[in-house]
Amino acid sequence: MKAPSADRRTEKTRKKLKEALIRLLQTRHLQSISIKEIAEQADISRGTFYLHYRDIFDLYDAIEKDVVENIAEIVRRPSPVRDEDGLERMIDAIFEYLAKHIDACEALLKTDSASFLSRAFEANRPSTKESWDTLFGMDDEARTYSYVFISYGFAGMLRLWMETGRQEPPAHIAQIVKRLLNSFILSGREGQS
Repeated sequence: MKAPSADRRTEKTRKKLKEALIRLLQTRHLQSISIKEIAEQADISRGTFYLHYRDIFDLYDAIEKDVVENIAEIVRRPSPVRDEDGLERMIDAIFEYLAKHIDACEALLKTDSASFLSRAFEANRPSTKESWDTLFGMDDEARTYSYVFISYGFAGMLRLWMETGRQEPPAHIAQIVKRLLNSFILSGREGQS
């Protein structure tokens, strides 16, 4: 069994490597970054890099996995979303997370938004019939299309917010998302009547 101090050192080194790649991704494309640059930025040796990651893409995937898992945890935290208040709390929590981890999210969006966002949305797809019925109240086909519509609309808003320099506070964008979702959910329920 590993000693706790060895585990802390490992986590500290991995964190430094992730932060180094995120900083480099703020100004450059993933394909133009070398392991040597990441190691220098993290103040470690190239050999140490290879003790933790196979290559740059493995490191990038680890960053993406962290963000996706953290957002999924936010969605699952209180309980499955069953009403509009729960939906609002979840959206607020997601935007709070995004604001705190903006550099990582921005780096992921700049590099490959389709992959990052599709993983994030799939990890957070409503898993119970009750959640689907509460949120969408539609037949299976309509639910599937609705989820894709909402997911990619949210992704587009997030990308626009980041590309325009995040001029609005995250809470303001969260309010816009909530208004749009509430309108969408209400219109879906009215369509059933």
